[in-house]
Amino acid sequence: MADIYRKLNKGKWERPSDTMAVYTEIEPGKKWGIRVTLIKDYARVEAIDGPKCVWYQASSELSSEVKPPSLLERLRGITFADKLLAEVERKRKVAERETCRET
Repeated sequence: MADIYRKLNKGKWERPSDTMAVYTEIEPGKKWGIRVTLIKDYARVEAIDGPKCVWYQASSELSSEVKPPSLLERLRGITFADKLLAEVERKRKVAERETCRET
């Protein structure tokens, strides 16, 4: 987990409880950004249109759940951090595309 906290450092971390952490990253002057919610053994990664954004039944393009690696993934050396950071990069691209679309 330390690797995740170290690599997600452009935004703001909040810790509402011991079992949950929320990271929000919206660059200055931009409306769209990302939110990562770490919940026990999985995470939700979202492209958001502002810090108060809430998605209900959002498409996988906007919101994805990242689960721990399966046995086969672990055997290939894939970690939870690898999966999470890959999804963060995908959502950053979505946020950038949406920001460009609105300007």
